[in-house]
Amino acid sequence: MDKMKSIPLKYEATAFIDANRCTNCGRCRDYCPVEAISEKQKAICHLCPDCTEIKAITPDDVVEMQGTACTLACPVGLSPQGFLNLLRSGKEKEAFETIWDKNPLPAICGYVCFHPCEQDCKRGLLVDNPMEIRAVQRYLSETFIDCQPAPYPVTRQECIAVVGSGPAGLTAAHWLAKKGYRVTVFEQNGEAGGMMLRGIPSFRIDKEVLRKEIERLQKAGIEFVFNTKIGDENELLKDYDKVVVAVGAQIGKLPPIKGARSERIYSAVNLMERVNAGQAVTLEGVTVVIGGGSVAVDAARSALRLGSCKVCVICLESGADIPAHAWEIKEAEDEGIEFIGGVTPLEYLGYHAKLSGVRCAKISNLDTKTLSFDTLPGSEFDLPADNVIVAVGQKPDRCWEAGPGILLAGDVADGRCSVVDAMASGRQAAIQIDNALRGRDYAEFEVERTVAPGDLDYKIYPAVRRKLDFPRVAELCADTRRHSFDLVELGMGEDDAKLETLRCMQCGYNAVDAERCIGCGVCQKVCPMGDVISMIAVPGGKEA
Repeated sequence: MDKMKSIPLKYEATAFIDANRCTNCGRCRDYCPVEAISEKQKAICHLCPDCTEIKAITPDDVVEMQGTACTLACPVGLSPQGFLNLLRSGKEKEAFETIWDKNPLPAICGYVCFHPCEQDCKRGLLVDNPMEIRAVQRYLSETFIDCQPAPYPVTRQECIAVVGSGPAGLTAAHWLAKKGYRVTVFEQNGEAGGMMLRGIPSFRIDKEVLRKEIERLQKAGIEFVFNTKIGDENELLKDYDKVVVAVGAQIGKLPPIKGARSERIYSAVNLMERVNAGQAVTLEGVTVVIGGGSVAVDAARSALRLGSCKVCVICLESGADIPAHAWEIKEAEDEGIEFIGGVTPLEYLGYHAKLSGVRCAKISNLDTKTLSFDTLPGSEFDLPADNVIVAVGQKPDRCWEAGPGILLAGDVADGRCSVVDAMASGRQAAIQIDNALRGRDYAEFEVERTVAPGDLDYKIYPAVRRKLDFPRVAELCADTRRHSFDLVELGMGEDDAKLETLRCMQCGYNAVDAERCIGCGVCQKVCPMGDVISMIAVPGGKEA
């Protein structure tokens, strides 16, 4: 029998994207079946020293900067430029849908994300201040908090179990449901949300908004099973094709410090769970917090609101090495909280069960990776303390292990405890499961996508851009907020959010590789702008 001959297919059109009007939302890129669309970054000329108030850069810097973007910095794969410019174009709902497509907890990230995208914002690097990306996302997410997207499509036969309903579990469930799988989330408590609900103080996050975002996932088709503690994750493989374990790290670590006593020494995790559960907690007098991460800062700020007259945070790290973000530390310092870095606690002081202070010592030669250090002889000093809150890390309730069909996500996988890092881990687990079930290779998120230099015809000159630097996001004043659990950040209104979008330099755009494009027109159909992508006829057609 003669071998079958392959018949070349001919396509009569190719897609073209107007780079000057592209919002860089990435929708076309996500839906292109042949990966013919990629993101490009425009060159930004900032060679003249007086172009902006920020120091000029070299030609090599101009080229290097074309390889970075806010769209690459987002841990969950969002395109900040995309939703900013859709809002700028008057397409508010499309802007929100662009966010929710990849982020099932957009409002929560609008409250607590550490916004790495803003650190890579080229407006902030080259002109004045970075875009208020997180604040605009919060505005859109709160505006459309009652918007219910279309149900998840069920297109696969496989069923997936997710253990844990914190940020990692909910994100994994969202991405898997988007890809057509039936997803069931098992939660040992009576309500979903994990440490977002029980661990983060209400002056940072609106719990009712969190509940609405979780309800949206449930209405879209994710099944939740509450009050169910999974003892053996392998048992789930009898009924499910894959299992994601995303139980978090809910047990606070307590270091072996001499003189430990039962009264007035708290684990930060347990204390915050009590506070968020509405239990009456009072911390009168002076409170010392041990630890330098975000949880320690949250606990310190909560202690003020629970009655402490003075709060002091002590940690091994000092200066820029303190794990908490600089803006978190500043907010705490504005409220009167003192930070003492480069010290270690040696002993709790007091009589019998009553606490009176903490003996500390200065340290040197700190290894920030292993946390090994040398204690300086003769540097001991005592801090008065009526209460101590220990926030030196967390651990899972037991040892969970990955195995055939079982993946770990979130804190239980890598120990990073921020909400957005956990969400990124949940997304990675979902992609890995989908690729395994579909027989594809898995690539780590960091190398999933890159950007390429754009055409020089689209070069940006900051000197001719309007200098728009609007007031920063409003906050409760320190004197008011230190006595209240009300939200500190007041957020943006509609006018401020839309004004803020005018500051975007529109650095990125999407471009079509005409040699790879098959002319199917899918990109044109999914583009939220409607008229940015056109199909250009190819005389005589082209072979695939």
